[in-house]
Amino acid sequence: MGTLFLQSSPRFELPSMIAGLPDAFSSLSFGREQSISLVDSLSTSSMDSFLVLGQMGKWMPTFATPIWVLSIGLLLGVLMAAVAYGVLAILSFVPALGTIADRPRQGVTLSLIAGAIFSAILCVIYLPQGGDNRQLLLLPLITIGVGLGFGFIYGMWHRTRDEWFSMLTEGVVPYLLGTAAVFAVLGLVLTPFVENPRGILESIPSVNVMSDGTQVEVATIDPASSDEPEFFAAGIEYNFRNVAELTIESDKKVFLADSADPAAFSRSPVELNPGSSEAIKYRYQDREQPPIPGDPGKLHIYNQEIDPARVVFTFKNLPQIPQASSIVFIAIIFFLTLTALMATRQAAPRVWALALSTAKNEMAQPLYLLLLALGIFGVLLFGIFPFNTLGDDIRLLKDSGVTLIMIMGMLLAVWSAGTSVSEEIEGRTALTVLSKPVSRRSFILGKYTGIMLSVLVLFVILSAVLLVVLSYKPIYDARETSEKLPVWQVGHEEIMTTLPVLGLYFMETMAIGGVAVALATRLPLLANFITCFSIYVIGNLTSPLVASAKENTELVGFVGKLIAVVVPNLNSFNVQAAVDSGNAVPLIYLAGVFNYLVVFVIAVWMLAMLLFEDRDLA
Repeated sequence: MGTLFLQSSPRFELPSMIAGLPDAFSSLSFGREQSISLVDSLSTSSMDSFLVLGQMGKWMPTFATPIWVLSIGLLLGVLMAAVAYGVLAILSFVPALGTIADRPRQGVTLSLIAGAIFSAILCVIYLPQGGDNRQLLLLPLITIGVGLGFGFIYGMWHRTRDEWFSMLTEGVVPYLLGTAAVFAVLGLVLTPFVENPRGILESIPSVNVMSDGTQVEVATIDPASSDEPEFFAAGIEYNFRNVAELTIESDKKVFLADSADPAAFSRSPVELNPGSSEAIKYRYQDREQPPIPGDPGKLHIYNQEIDPARVVFTFKNLPQIPQASSIVFIAIIFFLTLTALMATRQAAPRVWALALSTAKNEMAQPLYLLLLALGIFGVLLFGIFPFNTLGDDIRLLKDSGVTLIMIMGMLLAVWSAGTSVSEEIEGRTALTVLSKPVSRRSFILGKYTGIMLSVLVLFVILSAVLLVVLSYKPIYDARETSEKLPVWQVGHEEIMTTLPVLGLYFMETMAIGGVAVALATRLPLLANFITCFSIYVIGNLTSPLVASAKENTELVGFVGKLIAVVVPNLNSFNVQAAVDSGNAVPLIYLAGVFNYLVVFVIAVWMLAMLLFEDRDLA
């Protein structure tokens, strides 16, 4: 092909100067045939390069846009934290506010009061959106409110203002921020390939943060004063650019038009009969003509009956590009995480110091690097491994990836509990720590916090790799099966449905980590491993055991219920069925599992104190 192309294109013929080269160069055996072959290979390689660049130009927007959206969320979170704590740092120069937390008891008390206020505000805003399961949102909202209260009070502390740099550069914080920075930089580098970045950014202000996006407008229309149709202005406000769904109901027969003058109608009026069964329903995704004009000032209604008509418009508002909601979601998660780390450090310095020491020691172990390397290798391997599932490879990738990350996290948690708690007790190191002003409660809590911080870093790094692989996986599958390249929204949806699963599996790791720390006060490492493994297996079978016990004898039922009480119900954290079916995990389910985790961790902490309180450390 290259030779034919060379012969038909004069631009690729050999320059005439080659024919006039001195005879001395003829001994180099660089004849016309070799020259044509060289140019032929160069033209072929150039064509291959252009083809590769052309293919990259086709699939790069699909790969780059989901990553860019998440990176913008991280940058927005940084901006939120900088603005919020910048304002609090300015307030800290006020003597009455800057010294408010100098006395620990006063700081904690005021933080709890501020947390109660924040919790009340959050409950008023978000509890009505929970529907029938609104009670499940109560504890998560209170937890977030208390965290914001501590962040508010200690954010105004003069010591916090002076220690921000050391806070961001100590312990596990640089690893978390570094991973977020690498992900954000990757997204910014891919900006030239992003599809419609301006539209995504313009959709951010339309994201529903304080509500679910439902807007109800009521128009009362008087009847016509004559026999001629008389159209009155509806007098309602809406932004049709953000309307995803619309329902119009009326108690009288009315007509909807786009002008008061029938001669100026751009289309025929829309008839609306009374009754909910006659309601007009519109969805943006159906790409049908809207029943009302885009400009609310043009909406006019004619009431055909003799009594005033009540027309109810129910709008479901979403951003013009719905995926922009994930930007705000990521920003809020980042802000709350940074707030939790800062509040823990400032409000509980002894626990934080012990947690940082534990986390640094565990992250310096060879096992940590081994688990991290195996996790990254496994996630990358799953991305290119042919599962041969006839189109469900990406679901198996998600299932395998999140399960691998969870297993790595649990191994690290149990191992760290054995080396950090059990071996320190046996080696009398714990006695040295407790000889300082550190109580046994602070010792257990600090060890558990440090172990979970090291696990969090592992989760964050492996999750970041998994999200990048998930963004490319739909493209890889389409190229392998010679199908049409998917749109970028497909990869974004796969990422956003994976994040809640990762959150659930991290909560499950926290539950197993709590059990491991409690048992480490009495058991050596090997016995702890075996016990935690048994609890994990039985815990994932708790729900089936209870269900099967109902159909058996009373003794079998009693044993099944006893196991359900003693062993944690880890099946609550398992959403493999949702992952396999491609369904998203609802936030209300996350709230319910969080409630269970809090109660379980508190119970395990009390058990750990019972086991550790009378332990002879000498």
